[in-house]
Amino acid sequence: MFTTLSIIADKLNEANITWAIGSSMVLCIHGLVDKPNDIDIIISLDDIEKADIILKSLGTKSKWEKSASYSSRYFYEYVINGIDIDVISGLRINLEKEVFEYNFDKSSITKSHIINGISIPMTSLEEWYLLYQLMKNREAKVAMIEKYLSINKSQHISILKKMLEQNIPENIKKRVLKLIDSY
Repeated sequence: MFTTLSIIADKLNEANITWAIGSSMVLCIHGLVDKPNDIDIIISLDDIEKADIILKSLGTKSKWEKSASYSSRYFYEYVINGIDIDVISGLRINLEKEVFEYNFDKSSITKSHIINGISIPMTSLEEWYLLYQLMKNREAKVAMIEKYLSINKSQHISILKKMLEQNIPENIKKRVLKLIDSY
């Protein structure tokens, strides 16, 4: 899986695409899960078309099936070297009465991880702490991240505060603020 990620990263970096890994791959690199199920890649809206061309050249693009939980602008699935790759641009999570939009840009990239000599940009655990709370059936991941952040202290509080400026359910906002206040 990591070899495939480094191949993808090399091509996306070469094309100067704004992208980063997200979801369980970020959890894996932080040592919170042993093995992610797939590779989730977040791509800026400006670069999604270039990225699609590159990823299709590396593998097979699957048909996109819509979900009631999400109304993302772009969600593509590929299989590259037998690995499932999910690509999201303009992530939108459907809540009860509104839609939360994750505004991914260069400021969302908080660090890089080197795999096979290739730089892999990463989104933050803090973002996934909030995003997983907005998604259905992700409480185990939320608790895992919350425990990690309470022990290791967040270095990206400003990211959480910025995300809280959007319309977020009050119970989630209170939980995030409680974590922030613990610092």
